[in-house]
Amino acid sequence: MKNNKKIISMGSQRIKQGIFRHQQDCHIDSAFILAAMTCFLLLIGGCVAPPDYSDGLLENVPAVVDETDYFSLSLLGDDYSEEKEWELSLTTDSTDTILTTLVLADLNISNTDSSILFMMNDSGDTVFQPILLGNVVWSSDIAVNLIGSPKIISFKGDNFTGRLEYQILKK
Repeated sequence: MKNNKKIISMGSQRIKQGIFRHQQDCHIDSAFILAAMTCFLLLIGGCVAPPDYSDGLLENVPAVVDETDYFSLSLLGDDYSEEKEWELSLTTDSTDTILTTLVLADLNISNTDSSILFMMNDSGDTVFQPILLGNVVWSSDIAVNLIGSPKIISFKGDNFTGRLEYQILKK
């Protein structure tokens, strides 16, 4: 027991005197190098570029722009089956006219698909309800006093496959 205490005290004296100091320095250098390599690998390995989309749309993610004078809905669907609703920020009065456009392209519709787009006015009435069955390019100017102020756009997708572009512009 006495010998063990003596050996321990001799060892701690040697460490204090710096006899084993080079071993401490190697341990610190190794830890620093390991930390630096880990950071480097995380930075290099963690950098992933986003995929290239030629049209700017992500599949099955509606893109919406909602302003006080403009609303836009864009969707690149691939068997898209969700219901979404947007309350419009569009502000109109009875003297305004709105331009509404709808473009449907690259549709792949089967007999069981039944996707619908709705526009409802401030009274809750449905004022626009196209059933999305085929490719179309459509636009219309309409006075707000005839249909009421547009307040809600709703899309009910049932296996929708294709491109949908829908805009409302206050004139």
